[in-house]
Amino acid sequence: MVWLFAMLIPFLILEGLKLRASSQIVRIWHLGARKITGIKVEVTGSPSETLPLLLLGNHTSYLDIPVINALFTVNFIAKSEVRSWPGIGFLARCCQTIFVERRAIKSHEQIKILRDKILPDRRLVLFAEGTSTDGSVVLPFKSSLMEFVFDEKIAEVCHVQPITVLCLKDSASASSPEPETVLYPWFDDTTLAFHFWRFMATSGCTVKVHFSPSRPVSEFDNRKELTRWAHAGVQNGYDIILKKA
Repeated sequence: MVWLFAMLIPFLILEGLKLRASSQIVRIWHLGARKITGIKVEVTGSPSETLPLLLLGNHTSYLDIPVINALFTVNFIAKSEVRSWPGIGFLARCCQTIFVERRAIKSHEQIKILRDKILPDRRLVLFAEGTSTDGSVVLPFKSSLMEFVFDEKIAEVCHVQPITVLCLKDSASASSPEPETVLYPWFDDTTLAFHFWRFMATSGCTVKVHFSPSRPVSEFDNRKELTRWAHAGVQNGYDIILKKA
């Protein structure tokens, strides 16, 4: 626990100087955080090497961030309210998170911000359910969040890929692989501090990450078609993970 807080010092310095850490520094930090928290990751499927890339996934916990970011350099898209959340907001600001006004996701200003971030060769991650869950179900995706990839400059070069993240067991869970029995998810009114303290009392967990095949945005006629396909891909990854458990 002491080491984890010590790792915050570089971010505190950067915050004071109004600077952001580079993508590589952020990835190294998340690798360290994952090791300290005892999170092990098992990957199935193949992450797309084609960039720019938008990863669309389910969301169960703030711990999804180090799980994904330790695999490769990415930028996460988050609703603007996250910026002011205690603890998480601070880390999100330091880690080059892109904050968007979801009610205005289709506005010219928001699309320009996201276009500048994803082009020419970046990975962005969007948790398309718009909230977090206990991991027992994949909620419907919000199609309005996909609008920006149909910007002409983005659509002609960008690929999209479904990603499923699921924790089936930690040291506090039952022996049977049931997602809702683990302490990894953070989805209710439990405070961040209490949830993190409780999770750190375990000996860690194993998180399954599944990458479904990617497709170019240009193959989709509209955001609703893309949304249905992405949701099906994440659900398929969920089913694959459970079958292998």
